[in-house]
Amino acid sequence: MNYLNHFESNRTVEACIAGAGDFGRGVLRQARQMKALSARIAIDINPERAAQAFKQAGIADSDIMVCHSRHEAEIAWSQGFFIATSAFDTVQTLPFDILVESTGIPDVGARYAESAILAGKHVGIATKETESVVGPYLTRLAQQHGVLFTPLDGDQPSLLVGLLTWAETLGFEIISAGKSSEYDFIWDEAKATVTCNGNEYSAADMTSLWALDESDARATVSARSDVLSDIPQISVPDLCEMVNVANATGLQPDLPEFHAMVLRTIEVPSLLDTESHGGVLQGNRRLEVFNCLRRPDELSFAGGVFVVVRCEDPHVWQLLRDKGHVLSQSGDSAMVYLPRHLLGLEAPISLLDAVLNGLPSGGGNATTPKFDLTARATQAIAAGQLLEMKGHHRHIEGLRPEIHPAEALAGSANVPFYLLPGAKIIRDIDAGQPITLTDVELPESKLKEIRLKQDELFAG
Repeated sequence: MNYLNHFESNRTVEACIAGAGDFGRGVLRQARQMKALSARIAIDINPERAAQAFKQAGIADSDIMVCHSRHEAEIAWSQGFFIATSAFDTVQTLPFDILVESTGIPDVGARYAESAILAGKHVGIATKETESVVGPYLTRLAQQHGVLFTPLDGDQPSLLVGLLTWAETLGFEIISAGKSSEYDFIWDEAKATVTCNGNEYSAADMTSLWALDESDARATVSARSDVLSDIPQISVPDLCEMVNVANATGLQPDLPEFHAMVLRTIEVPSLLDTESHGGVLQGNRRLEVFNCLRRPDELSFAGGVFVVVRCEDPHVWQLLRDKGHVLSQSGDSAMVYLPRHLLGLEAPISLLDAVLNGLPSGGGNATTPKFDLTARATQAIAAGQLLEMKGHHRHIEGLRPEIHPAEALAGSANVPFYLLPGAKIIRDIDAGQPITLTDVELPESKLKEIRLKQDELFAG
């Protein structure tokens, strides 16, 4: 695709950035370099943080105005200022085209996205937590109002849906698709350690597990997982992103908690194939996450995305293997992959596509709820405890994420993971037990309100 021609237009797309974290700052920085995109509005719970994001993008302090009311925002806009504020309500009447929702806060994401759609704005969603609970409803709501609710390139869901639909359009048989986890497992043979996310772990037994056993690759990978069990091998963000892909594409996990194996890049098509071809999967069209194992001097998978396809013409695929493409040990399958995800630096492509061309990112969106991200207790939890979302990874202590078929929020249904922050446990829960509506008292929230609307919309 010639992107310059694809976005040929005389107009400038105006974006409003909600969330002054890494993703939002990336969009602001790129907008400064682009002729077709302007981002003059930034929202953060702390408006001074939003103003700081502008400064980091190269905006002079004298060109930034912190606004606390719609009137102030309208004056600032008319005078050409960059606007920093703490709430979407302050700026929702301004003439921008698309909201970039990147707050990372599930309830705020739901509130801002719904408000923007009702105000006739497109929404690019980077808050995957919101999308995992109510993405299909917001997609349908946007369609009703003649705008788009779309994932954004730069994050794995959009990139993976795009790669997957590309492969399907070409007629490939899809065995599996997924992403590498956020942090590599870096093996230092001299020190006999594996480093992950800045933490170093002793791993002397990895020397014998670096290469796959040619007669039983699955045994090697299982042993690796045991040796590296002190390192978290699955995270809530990984499965949250994958449930959004599942809803957009219909692909499903092989296991609710995923295999989440520790693999070298060259091993992915060997293990993420069906059992009959030497892999671990029970069937085709499976979603998966793997932890990228590499030496310090090897290229990272960089949190990228992949599709494993069936090799149907041995001659062609041997030719491609000779050119460096990644095939399984047997030659029965091959991996096609994008070793990147550039967060907000890449997202402007999606903003232009939505506003100028009326196209969602990735080639598809989730118009019906197929799967939910749910939770299972990893430890006993006593009645009366409040569940709290913590940290960069938006995890809840004592809970493990899983993906199950979607069900309405009624009776003894499993509770969507991101409805649980702030919930009160109302009866003792044993380790290994799924968290259901009968176990918790959910707080009232915009996210819960929209989820009930989604359940009503798709009832039956």
